[in-house]
Amino acid sequence: MNKLLSLCMIVKDEEKTLRRCLESVKGLVDEIIVVDTGSTDKTVEIASEFTDHVYLFQWINDFAAAKNEAISKSTAKWILVLDADEYVQPDEHQHLREHLQNLDHMAPQGIVLPIFNFLGHVKDRRFLESTAVRLFTNHPDVYFFRPIHEQITYRHGEIHLTNYHFKIFHTGYTDETRSRKDKSTRNLSIFESLSNKTDYDFFTLGNEYMILNDYKKALYYYERAYKKAKKNEVWYLHCVNSMINAYFYLDKYKEASELIEESIQNWPHFSDYYCYRGLVYSHFGLYNHAIKSFNQAIEIGEKPASKNQRFWLISPIYGSSLPYSKLSNIYSLLHDMPNAVYCLTKLMQLMPDDRLVLYQLLMILVSTESTSSIVDFLKKIYPEMTAANALLLFQMGLLVGKKEITDHYYKECIQFGIEISSFNLVQYALIINNQSLFDQHIAKIGHSDEHEETDLSKTLFLAACLWKDLSYLNRVSSNKEMSLTKTTIEHILSGSLTKDDDIDLLIIIKLLIDLFKMGHFEVYDWLIKQLPSHQDSIANLLGDYFYTQNQIELAFDYYSMLLQKNMLQATGYENIARLYLQQGEVIEGLEFLRTALTLNPNNIVSYTLFLQHCSDAQEKAKYKELMYNQFPQYRGLPFIKSL
Repeated sequence: MNKLLSLCMIVKDEEKTLRRCLESVKGLVDEIIVVDTGSTDKTVEIASEFTDHVYLFQWINDFAAAKNEAISKSTAKWILVLDADEYVQPDEHQHLREHLQNLDHMAPQGIVLPIFNFLGHVKDRRFLESTAVRLFTNHPDVYFFRPIHEQITYRHGEIHLTNYHFKIFHTGYTDETRSRKDKSTRNLSIFESLSNKTDYDFFTLGNEYMILNDYKKALYYYERAYKKAKKNEVWYLHCVNSMINAYFYLDKYKEASELIEESIQNWPHFSDYYCYRGLVYSHFGLYNHAIKSFNQAIEIGEKPASKNQRFWLISPIYGSSLPYSKLSNIYSLLHDMPNAVYCLTKLMQLMPDDRLVLYQLLMILVSTESTSSIVDFLKKIYPEMTAANALLLFQMGLLVGKKEITDHYYKECIQFGIEISSFNLVQYALIINNQSLFDQHIAKIGHSDEHEETDLSKTLFLAACLWKDLSYLNRVSSNKEMSLTKTTIEHILSGSLTKDDDIDLLIIIKLLIDLFKMGHFEVYDWLIKQLPSHQDSIANLLGDYFYTQNQIELAFDYYSMLLQKNMLQATGYENIARLYLQQGEVIEGLEFLRTALTLNPNNIVSYTLFLQHCSDAQEKAKYKELMYNQFPQYRGLPFIKSL
C-alpha cells in the first residue's frame, strides 16, 4: 500500500452536492472510490469526472453493507469516509497528511473528526457541532456494522480512537437538502426492521423524529437512550442537549431546568449549560438572572480554565454568538441601548458576514446617532473599504431605509465601479423619492423565485402609495397573500375601499414601517387615514413596533390615544407597565400589569414581572396561584417559587 489516503463514499442521486464534496478533497486524498446504490440522475457521470473507481451496488436497505463494499476497494493505508452532502475544510490538507504519515497504519485505529452540521438555510451560518470516526486504518478487521447510523468496529475488540481537528461541513440538515430528500422516512423504515434496538438506536430514532418536528416521539426515544447510556459514550452529550431542546419545544421547562442544573454540576467548566440556563430565565422574563447566566457562558468562552481546553461540549456558539445574541435582545427590551450595541458589536466581530446582526445594530444607531457617527462606527467594523464592503453597507442602508447612509455608500459603490442590481436601484429610488429612476430599473427586473417575487410585490405597493400610481400594481405577484393587498391598495387609490373590505393588516403594517423608515411621513399618515375602520388595530401594532425600536415617545403617542378610547391591547399595557417599573413608579406599573393580565392571562412574562415587583404578600399569593392555574406545568420550578 503505497497510497496514503483513500476517500470512500456511497451515493445515490447526489448530483446537487457531489461535485462540491469531491472538489474539496483535491490534494488531500490519493484515490477516490465511489459506490453508487442506484442513482437515476447525473451522480455517476459527475463521480466519473473525478475517478475511474466508480462501482454499482444493489441497495439492500443496509448502509453498512454498502460502505463495506466501498472500503473493500481501497488500496491506501488510511480511509476517509464522507457523505455527498459533506465537504472538508479547504486548508490544512498537508497537515492532516503529515499527521497520518506519523501514525502506525498497521494497528487498527480510528480518528474522530469534528462535523459542523448547518441548520436552517446554509446562508444563515447556523450550525451544530458533532463528532464521528471518519478516518481509520485500512485493516481487514476494521469494518462498518449496523444497517443504519452505521459505526466503525474492530472484529477483535475495541478500536483505539484519537481526536484530530480537521473540519467536515455537513449540509444534510439544511432546509434545501431536506426538501430534496425524504431521508427520515427512509431511515425510519430501516429502523423498523431492526429486531434488537440499542441505546444508540433510540438516540438516533430521537434525531429522526426531531427532524420531523415530532417532539413527543423524539423526547420518548431520547429519554430511553439517556436512562441507560454511559456518560463516556460519544453521543451521550448530544442526547442531553437534544433532550433539553425537546423539553423547550414541548414547554416542559421544569424538566429542562432540572436536566440543565444536573449538567452544570457534571460539567461546570463548559459554557453550554449556563447558556441553556439563560434561555430558561429569558423565557420567564427573569432578565437579571438571564443576563448573569449568559455572561457566565461568555466568560467561560473567553477565558477557559486552560488555554488548550475546549470551553464547549457541543458547540462553541454556547459561549460566544448565542449568549451575545440573547443579551442584545434583552438589553434592547430593557432599553439599555449602550449594552445592546456592545453585544451586537461583539456579534459582528464573531460573525462579520451576518446581515441580520448588522441590520439590528444599524436600526439602533439610526435612531440615536448622526450619519457621520454611524459611518465612523462602521469604519471600525470594516476598517478596509473594499468593493464588497461598500456594496454590503449600501444594501444595509436600503434595509434600514436611511437616506443619508444609503447615499453615502451609494457613492462608495460608484467609486469602485460596482454594478448595482436593478432591484437594489429600485429600492434606492424609493428612498430618495426618484420616480424616473424607479421606472428605469423596474422594467429591467425579470421573474424570479417566490421569495424575491414577494419582495418585489411589496416594493411595487410602496411605489403605488408613494406616487399614487395604480399602474405599478400590474406587476404584483398573483399569489394569494399579495392579491389581497393588491386589491386593498387598488381600492385605496381609487377611493373605493369600504369598511367591509378584507385586508392583510400585517402587510399594511410592514408598508407603513417602511414608509416611516424612509422618511416619507406624509405618505405614512395618508395611508393610515385611508383605513379608518382599522385604525385602532394599526395603532396597537405600530405602538408595539416603535416600543421595540426604542422610539418611546412615538409608541406612547399611539398608546395614549388608545388608552383614551379604551382600545389598548395587552402588549401595550405591559410595555407601559415595564417603563413605569423601570422608573421606580411601582404602583402605576402594577396597575397596568393587572390590566395586561386581565386582557391576556396566557403571558407568563407578565406574571413574573408582577411577582418581582409586588410587595403585598396576599396579592402576590393570589397572582402566583392564577399563574399556576394557567401554567400548571411550571409548579415546582424553584426560581418561580422564590418570586
